[in-house]
Amino acid sequence: MAFRVHHINKKTGVTYVYEAVSVWNKELKQARNKQVCIGKIDPVTGEFVPSKRLDSTQAALRDPAVTATAQVIGPSFVLDATAERVGLKPVLKSAFPDSHQELLTMAFYLAAEGGALCHCSSWAKSHAPELAATLTSQRISELLPSISIDKKQTFFAKWMKKRLENDYLCYDITSVSSYSELNEYLKYGYNLKFQNRNKPNCM
Repeated sequence: MAFRVHHINKKTGVTYVYEAVSVWNKELKQARNKQVCIGKIDPVTGEFVPSKRLDSTQAALRDPAVTATAQVIGPSFVLDATAERVGLKPVLKSAFPDSHQELLTMAFYLAAEGGALCHCSSWAKSHAPELAATLTSQRISELLPSISIDKKQTFFAKWMKKRLENDYLCYDITSVSSYSELNEYLKYGYNLKFQNRNKPNCM
């Protein structure tokens, strides 16, 4: 997750703008901030002036006057519709009234990317921008331990009740008669049933 930092040069009085990015240090096993100068603030107009080291595309992306944004809706569109269809959303909201949207977005991220939750905020910026600001690593670290055993059992109980409302099994009882004496699955007086030996076919 990138954020901006302003530093004032005491000698010249110029305010420089740095882009700080959190980078994971594998050796120290800690996050470290890496700052890169991307421009300065015009002392007269107060506007951001991109660094000459940036090409035109990079400068445009860092210009605060740019208001156009792009959002990826594919994964969220499919997963949200699925969660609605199977009845997960109302059950989750009932069990976790204060954090159901954040939990659902985290679940969508894991289903779509399968990565570490510390990257969920970056993913949410283009998939669920309305929640990106609240899904920081710190917020996630606070949210997960708050899910007590009692809350988990409450959710599972509600979810089981919901699933049992329309749950069913479908058995394949297709059979055929045979006079063969070499087929070990044949029994006298019973037809040969085509079904999975370990478990019945179900939907």
